Amino acid sequence: MFNDPYINFHTHHPSGSPDVLEIENLNFGQQSGGKTPFYSAGLHPWFLAGIDLPEAESWLRRHLASSHCLALGEAGLDKLTTAPQALQSAAFQRCIRLAAETGKPLVIHCVRAFNEVLQLLEKAPAKPVSIFHGFDKHPQTAAMLLDAGCFLSFGAALFRANSPAADTLRQMPADRFFLETDDKDLNISTVYERAAEIRGVDTENIRRQVAQNFRNLPGVGVSLLGL
Repeated sequence: MFNDPYINFHTHHPSGSPDVLEIENLNFGQQSGGKTPFYSAGLHPWFLAGIDLPEAESWLRRHLASSHCLALGEAGLDKLTTAPQALQSAAFQRCIRLAAETGKPLVIHCVRAFNEVLQLLEKAPAKPVSIFHGFDKHPQTAAMLLDAGCFLSFGAALFRANSPAADTLRQMPADRFFLETDDKDLNISTVYERAAEIRGVDTENIRRQVAQNFRNLPGVGVSLLGL
């Protein structure tokens, strides 16, 4: 189906482009817009008010049973949102457990809570493969996450002059990163071009590397994708 496509690892607005493998993000209760067959499903910490966690878990289980659901997420902790931290923690722990149980990668939303997220991952009975999306922190924070076995996904922050994301991507091991557009009005090819500029390689190098990273990511069912 694809031959080293652009991979948009996390998007809220898939383009439907035939040369891009896009993973559409769905939050609890959302439906796909139908532009891509592939998606992730999660319990975003912004949208936990009034949530029934057993009902949300049932919704997640139904989606995770589909081969088109490539990951669980986004899910995580956010110290700037209004949802109580105890509720965020309870929802995130369910997501960690379900990702590990189903073998799906876990796409993590994290705002000012990296230590807390790592603590919950470490104390879980089984630890899923985890990817921190929209990463925009310094190399020191990245090193802590990489040491814990996590991956990082980069997007719009690469274009901000004051963002440490570029320094972090420049120093990243080649086999530990992905690229995304998240909720931004960006073309993923532009993100690839920026990543290539930062790492001092051509865009095809980035395209091959990210595709290989995706092939090697456990639980995404690459045989379905034709990669």
